Amino acid sequence: MEPAELRRLVVRHRHVAPMLSVVLATTDASVRITDVDGEVILDRQPATATPGASVERHPIVIDGTPVGWVEGPRPAGAIAAVLTYACAREADKRALAREALDRYRELNLIYDLADEIGATLETDAVARVAIGEAGRLPTGGRGFVRLRRGPNGPLEIRPSDDDAEPAVDPGAGILGAILAGDPEIVNDIAADPRATAAERGFASLVAAPLRVRGERLGIIGTISREPVEFHASDLRLLGAIASLAAPTFEQAAVHEAALSTAGALTD
Repeated sequence: MEPAELRRLVVRHRHVAPMLSVVLATTDASVRITDVDGEVILDRQPATATPGASVERHPIVIDGTPVGWVEGPRPAGAIAAVLTYACAREADKRALAREALDRYRELNLIYDLADEIGATLETDAVARVAIGEAGRLPTGGRGFVRLRRGPNGPLEIRPSDDDAEPAVDPGAGILGAILAGDPEIVNDIAADPRATAAERGFASLVAAPLRVRGERLGIIGTISREPVEFHASDLRLLGAIASLAAPTFEQAAVHEAALSTAGALTD
């Protein structure tokens, strides 16, 4: 919680500020509330305060981390507990609001992506749409797609004019493990013992296999040369992209194979 948010809770929040006033009204103790940087938010020094009273210092805590302090005699502990509870409730409400926004973004992405992908049966065109969406994850990064040439063939860059990095070895590295396994976030590639030399040229990634009925067609991901902190919401969005793109890649491959066969027959 930012210092400004703690100040708002103590001074102006429509529930917390009145509750704090009631608590303070029950004591004549001197009480000082500061943010985590030591800036004073409230300094109550009543004329009836007991001179020389012992002073305690209690933290206002969210998820185990102090966000402010309450200083004063014994009532300071109760005030800190009240503010800790209020801060936790406020943090929970904000988290729920963020989750609702993430879900709304996911639904919009699914609808938009379904329209765009369904409009083409060319592999490179599908890849461009999927990469575009993978590159717009809230955390950032650059999208990429690698597709197998045949059931067990090597991985190819798609679209064919895309950047050659990152290199994906189907049998090695973080991306090779994700291709053979499950979607994954790796926020510190350098610290992952699976990383190949090529992957160590990047800092963070999130990736998912492209699967259709158990067959692994390739991999889609978002990667960054600068350290970023990908989140579970990024992984959910990428998983939605992969789920929509994979069957379309399969249909595009069948369509292109049929066109190639028809062309050969007419030659």
